Amino acid sequence: MAGLERAVPTLRLSAVVLGVPSSLTNPNVGSSTGGLRRAQRASGGMHRVTVDFRAEWTDRELQLGLEGSPYSIPPAVDEDHVGEMLKAIQYVSAEAMLARYKLKNDIRTTWLKKNRRVRELHESNRVEGLGPERLSRTKEILESKSAEEIEAAINRYTVIRSLQCDQRTLDVLGLHGGKLFADEVMSTYPSRPIMEIDIRGMHGLIMGNHPTAGQYKVWLNAIQGADHTPLSPLDARAAMGDLVQWLNETVQGQRLPPVVTAAAVHAWLAHIHPFEDGNGRVSRLLANIVVGASALPPLIVQMAADRNRYIDALAISDKGGDLAPLVGVFLRIQKRAIADMRDPDFANRIFDDEVAERTLSLYVRWRKTSLAWLEQLGGALRLHDLRMRFHPNEMMTQESFERMRKGSRGEGIVFGGIGNEDRYPSCRAYLLLDHVQETTRYSEGEPVLSFLRYGPQPWSRHVYERMNSLITEIIIRPDEADGVYVRHASGRVEHLAGVAAAQLVAEALAHDFRAGRAQAQNRRMRRPTPL
Repeated sequence: MAGLERAVPTLRLSAVVLGVPSSLTNPNVGSSTGGLRRAQRASGGMHRVTVDFRAEWTDRELQLGLEGSPYSIPPAVDEDHVGEMLKAIQYVSAEAMLARYKLKNDIRTTWLKKNRRVRELHESNRVEGLGPERLSRTKEILESKSAEEIEAAINRYTVIRSLQCDQRTLDVLGLHGGKLFADEVMSTYPSRPIMEIDIRGMHGLIMGNHPTAGQYKVWLNAIQGADHTPLSPLDARAAMGDLVQWLNETVQGQRLPPVVTAAAVHAWLAHIHPFEDGNGRVSRLLANIVVGASALPPLIVQMAADRNRYIDALAISDKGGDLAPLVGVFLRIQKRAIADMRDPDFANRIFDDEVAERTLSLYVRWRKTSLAWLEQLGGALRLHDLRMRFHPNEMMTQESFERMRKGSRGEGIVFGGIGNEDRYPSCRAYLLLDHVQETTRYSEGEPVLSFLRYGPQPWSRHVYERMNSLITEIIIRPDEADGVYVRHASGRVEHLAGVAAAQLVAEALAHDFRAGRAQAQNRRMRRPTPL
């Protein structure tokens, strides 16, 4: 790619804050030329602080930093895709540093960190279909005597193996032990490099009394629902040595932005699949050691909000060695964490509300009505020889619902899918719940349903793109009697009863499929999962 030959100086961003800082508003902080970049905010006080951190990276540095890993930037890649990703990394890094300073010595930080830890462990299990379904139960387990014993024990592995409780409780306590171990590793990283024994140690705590806990696999294994075949046990051992060596050299040499390094080690370990089970949870702990050592927010992959994007991004990294979609998922997650740091009262309130199941009335009504309407849509689609797949667990959570009603951006949730691989090969429409775009006057803050298609481009952090559908927005009101608002591509809005709206949308989607609007772009990278 032409951009690899550009001679761009490596810079550092100096954030100078007057008083209490607020967030940067320009996503293109700094430029590729010039001296130090300064992010300044004033709010009455005269306290001055300078936070220096590596903010700018060039595409050349990105390519060189990836050498020695399975990932690279092909010469033909559009340099604008890489440039856009690097600007997003720069923006998130600056925002994170300023938000962290704002919370310095703030008592609310303690509660924010505590709640964030509960959610991290809960969601990491839920992504794998493990642990309790309710956040409140995970919190209860982490406040139990058993959790305290694990935290206080010198030999946590022995304590975890001796526990006698149900499997979902063990899922939480094991991951709790693994997280504590990861925190200890992170506290001395990178001055003390990560070793393979550390990774096996995290795995041993996560898996508890499983016979293979802390041991590399001895048999060939497979990844459920994925096309990728993991390495053989012999090759996996050698590959893990390469991964650890590359990770330490990269972090110690500051060769890559931390979020790119985190994406690389996560994707690489998941690709190797060195353990019989628990690979995803270990990968996420390892990625969080990398970002945590750089004082960046943790990567909490949420079951409903992130899982589909996350799984597709990992599949792309397996197929084409392209990390950009996974970096995009991680940046999206970090932006959510930064929003919490800016408004810790709101973040702590929605956590407490979800645990106590307060303020559920509106969310529960909207969720119930939406699921019922999606069932109606599924029935109407079958009349047009299309099938819809979605699981209620993929539906927007109370947390995301509250964030969206508050006006937070970046909460769009991709879930389910519509298609028929036999009749429409490589065609798939994904469902998106996001902020209202055009039909604002008909919305009271509810998420809006629209459609995407699979459209990754090499080294672009976006996996999906808007489908040029005949129907552009659908608003499902919390009360069934209020009906459904449907916006056409022409701009016309219809207010219909649920059944009529489902029939109209199904007919429009059938027309979209016949016209090829759901055709996956860049199909050589990955075909949509058949329905």
